[in-house]
Amino acid sequence: MKTHSPASLYPFLSRGGEMGNLIPSIDWSINPQGPIDTWPQSLRTSLSIMLGSRLPMLLFWGPERICFCNDTYHLELGHSSNYPAITGEPGPTAWPLLWTETKPIIDHTVSSGEHVWIENKVLAIHRNGKLDDSYWTFSYSPVIDELAEPGGILITCIETTDNAKSTVPMDVTQEQLQFALEASELGTWVLDPVQNIVRWDTRCQELYGFPNDNQVAYADVLNHIHPDDRQEVEESVRRVLAPGSKGRYDSRFRTIAATDNKLRWLRCQGKAYFNEQKVAYRFAGTAQDITDQVLAQENLKRTEEQARLAVESAGAGTFFVDLATDAIAYSSTLATIFTGIEQANLTRDLLINYILPQDRPIRDKAYEKAAQTGKLQYEARTVWNDGSIHWLRVMGTYLNDTSGKARSFAGIAQDICAEVEARLEQQQFTSLVEGSPEYMSIFRLDGPVLYVNPYGLKLLGLTHDQLTFRQMSDFFTVEDWKIVQQEQIPVAMAQKQWEGIQHYRHFQTGERIPLDIKRFIIDDPSTGEPYAIVATGRDLRPTLAARKELEESEAALQKANKRLEMALNAGRLGSYELDLGSGLMQCTLQCRANFGLPADALFNFPDLLDVILPDDRQRVLEAIDEAIMTTNTYNSEYRINWPDGSIHWIRASGQGTYDEAGIPLKMVGITMDITTQRMAQQELERQVKEQTQELRTTNHELIRTNHELEQFAYIASHDLQEPLRKIQSFAGLLLDNRHDDELFTLYLNKVTKSAQRMSALIKAVLNYSRLSKTDEQLALIDLNQIIRNVLVDFELLIEEKEAVIQCENLPIIEGIPLQMHQLFTNLISNALKFSETLPVIVIQANILTPIEVVEQLNLYPTSTYVHLVVQDNGIGFEQEYADRVFTIFQRLNNAKNYSGTGIGLALCRKIVNNHGGIITAESEPGQGASFHIYLPEKQPVGQFSAGYSL
Repeated sequence: MKTHSPASLYPFLSRGGEMGNLIPSIDWSINPQGPIDTWPQSLRTSLSIMLGSRLPMLLFWGPERICFCNDTYHLELGHSSNYPAITGEPGPTAWPLLWTETKPIIDHTVSSGEHVWIENKVLAIHRNGKLDDSYWTFSYSPVIDELAEPGGILITCIETTDNAKSTVPMDVTQEQLQFALEASELGTWVLDPVQNIVRWDTRCQELYGFPNDNQVAYADVLNHIHPDDRQEVEESVRRVLAPGSKGRYDSRFRTIAATDNKLRWLRCQGKAYFNEQKVAYRFAGTAQDITDQVLAQENLKRTEEQARLAVESAGAGTFFVDLATDAIAYSSTLATIFTGIEQANLTRDLLINYILPQDRPIRDKAYEKAAQTGKLQYEARTVWNDGSIHWLRVMGTYLNDTSGKARSFAGIAQDICAEVEARLEQQQFTSLVEGSPEYMSIFRLDGPVLYVNPYGLKLLGLTHDQLTFRQMSDFFTVEDWKIVQQEQIPVAMAQKQWEGIQHYRHFQTGERIPLDIKRFIIDDPSTGEPYAIVATGRDLRPTLAARKELEESEAALQKANKRLEMALNAGRLGSYELDLGSGLMQCTLQCRANFGLPADALFNFPDLLDVILPDDRQRVLEAIDEAIMTTNTYNSEYRINWPDGSIHWIRASGQGTYDEAGIPLKMVGITMDITTQRMAQQELERQVKEQTQELRTTNHELIRTNHELEQFAYIASHDLQEPLRKIQSFAGLLLDNRHDDELFTLYLNKVTKSAQRMSALIKAVLNYSRLSKTDEQLALIDLNQIIRNVLVDFELLIEEKEAVIQCENLPIIEGIPLQMHQLFTNLISNALKFSETLPVIVIQANILTPIEVVEQLNLYPTSTYVHLVVQDNGIGFEQEYADRVFTIFQRLNNAKNYSGTGIGLALCRKIVNNHGGIITAESEPGQGASFHIYLPEKQPVGQFSAGYSL
């Protein structure tokens, strides 16, 4: 049996010898460098080159300067005790004796990017069982990572002990040098810049394709350099040989062998030597075949391009963010995923703004986590330019420089709308299955149970933990399993499904539970072969119990129906049976009689709907539907038209019957003609309404009369007694001054005026009291004629005061003409009287509908109302006295300035009240007054019936 080394798992370690096998055996998960699978390609390529080299080499990688070395380093410079220990260790641990002077060189190489040579460094090395001094030259070369930054330092070690120790014989030195060169597969060359002749060893002859030519012209060498590289090589050599140069030479180029035309990549390194006149006299160095490394790098680039193409072809977009500038480079696919269209020159902020505001906190939290872990992943919604919303997933990673600081961020974005939709459908399906009130299970065809939903577990007395290791046969009794195994499963396999009644076993009680089962076969998606059997089922126990109960109930119902029919006929109750599917009705004779139909008349549900009054028809249908849907009793009262045209009231009730599946079949019920009861109820309601209205009217009249009694009590105690007291006082003064003619005449005039005042008050009270009871007949009154008559009465006063009367066209109302004349006489008289300037009186009218009367006046009229307004420009009064002005003998002004009894507006209110109306006032001092009168167009019956009088 073929065995595999650890290095075979990682191709870049396969040429690494013992070190190649050692590296995978280290636990890198606890190392700062991290698992091998996460190593960047630049590190892998560097390790591949180093491990395959025959020169001793060290690689210090990353900010921690993790150390790697090859087998040659171990042989030449290492020690068996520390060989494995330094691999994977930070620089200070791996090179403790040299780190103090090595670290500054490494830091300089990283910061400057320059190659550094340290020549003839003395090291004490254990050789042949003893410690011996040796001389080494170290080449420090930066290794460029994916961010175009130095990710590590490659140190090449070349022993120069032979050159440094003059005591060593030349032939030994040459032999050791030749061995070292051959071991590292390096060729040596020397260019004579004066004669332009190149001398080289056998290895260089092989690399350039000049076998057996140890000396060739420099021009011939250039002719075998690839045409695309030739000019660069010539210029590089020219710069090195120029006076004042540092003399260091390092170049990579392609050659085409003179013998086989084979293309090779070479790396030539060398040094130019100058005389005192700074003229190069010798230029020597080494040549190394780096074709494998270059091809590896090209393969890496191709792999990266293929990876990019794979990402793009998978519908993902890529992006790269420079964290120092926040500049972002992205693919066109990424723009499409974020915005819906290919857009260039979008900034990172603009792309972020496409994320739905509600989802931006999700992105922020993901970046907070990425700052700790270095890895980013989140899902969010974006709003495209067309306003549509789409789901995306973003994944990425931080890329650090050699100091461990994050310098950039790279990642991809995927459109996951289809995935989210599928996920939602899966969640909905799972929720449906988990919450289903039916049994559901999945079994493999070879027996083991895969899934039983929560309802199924409860139904069969199982818990989820008890499903482990259960077989399909465990769910049935022995007899039932034989039927399933021998009959049902074969049918399901042949037809892909099976339906029927199957008994399952309760695991706790052993009860055989009947289920209405549907089974179907599902195939393995990878092979297309039958894989499992799915079963869904409904517990039939409630249905079977209901069916049994129904059968028993129907038998009992048939007996009860006979007794019921006898009782119904005795109570004039008709019974019916309605087929809900066809609308056919079976009615008893009494049922037909309730609808005014003869005994032999056909009477089905459409006929029933036709005789129901249209206003009641929809209500009856809704009551029937609700009773059927809720399985409640149907009750309704409605009006019907008998064939003779008379309207009758029907009270109907019924109860639905259903099959075992819960489908409504029939409605059985009774009907009763309740016309007589309804008429009696309506008459009773009418009488109650009339009595309530009469009581309300009587109460209102009583309140009004009590108020008037209070006013007359005030009159008797004050207004009527006031002139009487004056008469008594002046009469006494007359007696005392009867001999003084002048005083006698004065007091006699005052007694006369007081008597006249008392007479006017008594007359006014009598006029007011007469309004409480009148035998005058109602008549249609043209209010325009009333106003014309009143204006004739005040013709002289109007002319004297130069008053202006503006009157609109007024309506005709029903009322008592004399009282209407009194009403407007008092209002116009006051308007003329209480005016300090030329009087302007405006009379207007409009009609109020009953609804407007209810809303504005809070009355409940039987007809429309007339709204009359009498407006003047008189002295006015404070609004707070707007109600007081209608109180008898209440005055708001000095009687000396304005004559009158103080009863005019009280008479106005009395007249308006007698006509079922309302009068109100609005005023401001100096701005005149407006009186609003609301009167019904038609007087209700009994409005002027006998009332209380004084």
